[in-house]
Amino acid sequence: MTSDAPMKPRVGRPRRDEVGDVSARILAAATELFLEKGVAATSCEAVAARARVSKVSLYARHSGKDALFAAVVRHAVGGTIPPPQVTAMSGKTVRDRLHQIGLAVLTHAVAPVPRELMRLFLTEARRSPDLIAQVDRMARTKVVAMVSDAILAPPVDPALRDAADALAERFLDLTFAPIMLAALTGRHADPTRDEIDLRVAQAVELLEKIGLLAEFSSRP
Repeated sequence: MTSDAPMKPRVGRPRRDEVGDVSARILAAATELFLEKGVAATSCEAVAARARVSKVSLYARHSGKDALFAAVVRHAVGGTIPPPQVTAMSGKTVRDRLHQIGLAVLTHAVAPVPRELMRLFLTEARRSPDLIAQVDRMARTKVVAMVSDAILAPPVDPALRDAADALAERFLDLTFAPIMLAALTGRHADPTRDEIDLRVAQAVELLEKIGLLAEFSSRP
């Protein structure tokens, strides 16, 4: 005997080939709900329902809401936009490489979802200070490494790594910090690509004027 009743979505134990998909759905649902409602107003049950998984599946991966929030934060950091292909930069000047990577990083950072995630992380800083501090270090380290790699370009000279890291730090202080502060406070929430491009160009010009690009300028 057949039935015309619609089938309910299966939310029981996932098959082995579905495990990765289940984990991804949980993180995606949690991210959406945290952004929509805030962490305090979001329950694990609501996340499970949105992800179309059982509570058992969710708790098998995350012990509770705090652990789920930590996973969302770390996933967001791990999902930072990959840099432009550094190998494709090898024929460019250090000015061009720095400009290109800066534009890529900043354009991604001020996009609505990354920007709102950062605002959420800052909101939760008082409740989870250790986690937020850890994630801040992770994110900063990752972005500095991306910029440093672009500054050096292959073939990388290990002797210049510390200098490239220091230059990357200065560059981010001149570009990322002011743009993100303006975006997060709502003072200038949606900078255009041209405005970001101008900020990056001004930073590169300043760094060149004070001589910080000189030791990289002789490289391809």
